[in-house]
Amino acid sequence: MVQKELKGIIFDVQGFSVHDGPGCRTLIFLKGCSLRCRWCSNPEGIHPLPEPLYDESKCIGDLLCVKACSARAITIDEDKIEINKNICSHCIGNICATACNTSALRIAGYPVTIGELFQTISRDRQYWGGNGGITLTGGEPFLQPEFASGLLKKCYESYIHTAVETCGNVSWTNIIPSLSYLDWIFFDLKHLDTECHREYTGHGNEQIMDNARRLASEFNGRLIFRLPLIPGFNNGDEHILQLAAFLNSIGKHEINVLPLHHLGREKYKLLFSSYFFNDSKVPEKDELMHVQQLFQDNHIHCYIGSSTPF
Repeated sequence: MVQKELKGIIFDVQGFSVHDGPGCRTLIFLKGCSLRCRWCSNPEGIHPLPEPLYDESKCIGDLLCVKACSARAITIDEDKIEINKNICSHCIGNICATACNTSALRIAGYPVTIGELFQTISRDRQYWGGNGGITLTGGEPFLQPEFASGLLKKCYESYIHTAVETCGNVSWTNIIPSLSYLDWIFFDLKHLDTECHREYTGHGNEQIMDNARRLASEFNGRLIFRLPLIPGFNNGDEHILQLAAFLNSIGKHEINVLPLHHLGREKYKLLFSSYFFNDSKVPEKDELMHVQQLFQDNHIHCYIGSSTPF
């Protein structure tokens, strides 16, 4: 009996990235995340399965998607498209999106084998230069541990530099299989107070902090912690000083601060959802320099935005 090749669910592959690891890189976006961060710039990566994105501005009302959906997940209510995502989550095709002539409807997420994905990666390889490679992101890559570790292993054994971006809110057993095949890990530390963390992300931080300590102790590659700087949530001086003290306590002395941006705001409309930080201002240069100085005064090298020295 022939064993089926393992498949993962991804929602994008982007080449020519220079901000997510050394050199020029190919980013692979895996579906599914255990957090629900209010500022998430990839909300289409949260749900673990493929899901429809609907752009009303492109819709001409020809109802081809409604006719194509045999599961009747798409209906019309007062001349507007309504999509029942509970039904869509069990759909294994993209017949509705294929039927749409204006790209008003598309599917975020699709299954892919490691072999198929490696072919795509290999085509990009000539553009990476000497320091480039691949970075798994999402979503949360470690929520698909077998697929992530299998892909990383194939890349690592093909002398491709490997990196992953993680929120850390996964079981340690999900992380272990990938560690031998990773050169870099970018690890988010969003808030040290578990209740504040729960309010803004939907989960406490106990598992995240435990994984941060274990990686600092056991991972032999490059580990860079990241702070998404969110006004009114984690940008206060007291929190910055506590975070610096934590990093010192685990023997790590650098952090990458990523200021809030609104680049993913329009995606929420496509998901019939609302963006929480719609009226929040992005941190200005003076605030970022202040945060950087606080870290550096406490023996932590602080890199702002894409300025991480690779």
